[in-house]
Amino acid sequence: MTNIDDKTVIDWIKNHEFSKLTFLDQCWRSHENELYLGFYYFIQYLKQESLDDVIVEATSRHGDESSAYCYLGNTAKKIFSYFNEYRIAASFYRRAIQINPDNADAHWGLFEMTGESESCLLSLKSDYESGKFEYLGRKVDHLISYYRNELSEFSNTGLLAIKSFIQDERITCRDETLVHVFFYLDDVESCLALMETLDNVSIDIIKPYFEKGLISKEFALSKVYYSNVHELLGDDHVSIYQAHKEETKKGKPNPTLTVLIQKAFRANEYADIVTYYEEAPDDKALFWHDESPRLYYLLALSYLKQAPNSQVLEFVNNRADTLRDESKVLYQAVKCRHNIDKLNQRYLGQKDFDTAIDFMALYKNAVDAIETPEAIRHYLYESLTSELQALRAKWNKAYHQHQLEEMKAKLENGDMNNEDYQRLHNLGIECNEFDFVIESVTEFHKSNAPTMSSYNCIGACHAFKEEFSIALEYYKLALDLMALSKDYSHTIISNFLSCAEKVPDVEIPENEFYTLRNRFNVELTNRFKWGIFTAEKGTLFKYSPFNINTIDALTNQYLYLASKEQLNDPIELPALSKLDSDSLVDPANYRICSLSNNQNSMLMWSHYAQEHQGIMVEYWFGGEFPSGVGVAKVDYADHFKRNREQDLYVFNQYLLTKNKEWEYESEVRIFSNQRETVSFCNYDYPNNDRDKINAQICSITLGCKFPSNKKRLIANIVSSLNANRQPHKPKVALREAFIPKDNSFALEYRDIDISNI
Repeated sequence: MTNIDDKTVIDWIKNHEFSKLTFLDQCWRSHENELYLGFYYFIQYLKQESLDDVIVEATSRHGDESSAYCYLGNTAKKIFSYFNEYRIAASFYRRAIQINPDNADAHWGLFEMTGESESCLLSLKSDYESGKFEYLGRKVDHLISYYRNELSEFSNTGLLAIKSFIQDERITCRDETLVHVFFYLDDVESCLALMETLDNVSIDIIKPYFEKGLISKEFALSKVYYSNVHELLGDDHVSIYQAHKEETKKGKPNPTLTVLIQKAFRANEYADIVTYYEEAPDDKALFWHDESPRLYYLLALSYLKQAPNSQVLEFVNNRADTLRDESKVLYQAVKCRHNIDKLNQRYLGQKDFDTAIDFMALYKNAVDAIETPEAIRHYLYESLTSELQALRAKWNKAYHQHQLEEMKAKLENGDMNNEDYQRLHNLGIECNEFDFVIESVTEFHKSNAPTMSSYNCIGACHAFKEEFSIALEYYKLALDLMALSKDYSHTIISNFLSCAEKVPDVEIPENEFYTLRNRFNVELTNRFKWGIFTAEKGTLFKYSPFNINTIDALTNQYLYLASKEQLNDPIELPALSKLDSDSLVDPANYRICSLSNNQNSMLMWSHYAQEHQGIMVEYWFGGEFPSGVGVAKVDYADHFKRNREQDLYVFNQYLLTKNKEWEYESEVRIFSNQRETVSFCNYDYPNNDRDKINAQICSITLGCKFPSNKKRLIANIVSSLNANRQPHKPKVALREAFIPKDNSFALEYRDIDISNI
């Protein structure tokens, strides 16, 4: 079955589809595919079968046991290729090194998986001493191309060794390789001299030198690759656009006219876009083949309040189904903008508002155009939703007032049925005429039997007037009618529960409480798993005060999950209003532990770490969580988006959504409705405690105002944690925050030598 590609085999292995892999039983010893032996090893491992024969074969094939485990590490790297799985391949490389500390390939593999600088240097030195100069040169180029940021962790001795390799005439490396070594050696003079000779320099060097004032903006722009100009200048889209205009004058193929139009759009230079498009030469085949220039052109016309070009619009409409990525989002934005333009024109000319904007095709089309996963992630989404929000508010205000006046006139004429009364009262609530509605419903009850809707209507009016005791009486009447008819309404249930919380000395009977809230089950928690993008580099940070609870959590290796009452934001885990009857959430049971992807936040140091007197703990996560414990990134949304989605995504809105003001926290939540604490440890395969999170502490950073008399205590805690670590696992680092002399508005971190405390 040699026609099966390796990727398919790997997918079968990872999905445990062993029945599809039986062909390897016959050919795992063959040499037709060098990976088959490794594939078979991991199949047997996952099936918990004996591995002895496979190890013997691998040792025979690769010469010795160390090389065999190095081969298995290479295979593991292909199978378990996500960065949060790198530890698996790393374990095999470590085993190979344990058997033969001089195994250069195993050291290089371990470096690629973990970034351990010592292994990188041992591998390079071994190649150098063995005279493998060509191989060494390729490794150094590979190091700079893919792992240059790891050089920041190298010691000066290690960097000097790499420098000597590069400068050896027997070793061939790319010209720009040495400039990175000078940069991390902090040899500014040599680095700048070499930069002068190069046409282009990596943004990783240009940007720090520019931010420190070591090079001018002009020099930086002359050396940076034009594709990195946006990274150098950040959100300064006007300067980015100007830089691209200057690059165009050089007559080079790049930037293309399409890119220039894109940068002009970000700079809000809509008139320039119109000029570029309308004056574009006919012989620019690539330009005219691309849809995005046409889409930017249509958007620019819209923002300039000019009519769309009908020919261009027809062209993109005809190709709508073929659009992908950026062009697809731009097309959605064009549709949204054109509908907004039409609605604004209609609003200005409207006299009678007979239809709510939510039911208008133009508005629905505008919303649908940008309510897609691609559009929500695009930078245009926020501005377009803001336009729609403003348009919706002004339109519906006029509509509701117009409809209310019509219904009042109808009431005056005595031509009302039950549906008319309900509509009248709903409009009165929309227009904040609560006393009118209460009086009208009370009058309605004189000649009509009360309904659960009419009682709920009166209750809502009193609730809006903050007369919660009276509101609760009417909600209870509505609830009784609902129970009697078994016509359950999520609105009435949630209104009753929400109002009851606001009335002192009111306690809902336990059986009724749990009947109403027993719809939401704990198994939802297990759907929220650790993902590739949950954390940057697999680590998260927790800012905490340094107190007895923190000390206990550190020494006993657990995370504490806080209840609703212990959270700092009063609208965290929001009250049960407007919740779906199938998704009622019981805030008493759900608890969360908040961590962050932001490791340097002045605000979080102030809010959560006792005004910089506390600590920040860095945790590494392997990705495995026990049953009943979930983890997910928090979504940040403005109140308009949250309001529209609350009935669709109740669980997410309750546990995993916060207002946009908190976005700087970059929060990740661990949550459970079963536990108050959850322990963690670094799993050691194949033996691990599945009742714990696979995690460990990487570092502890002291706040810049951390009390001096407590440093010995925290040092002892770190020493104790390190004493229990296995030799191959990284030790806990102790750091401290400080305010640098050259920038009193920022925080920086530095390592602390525990022996000096």
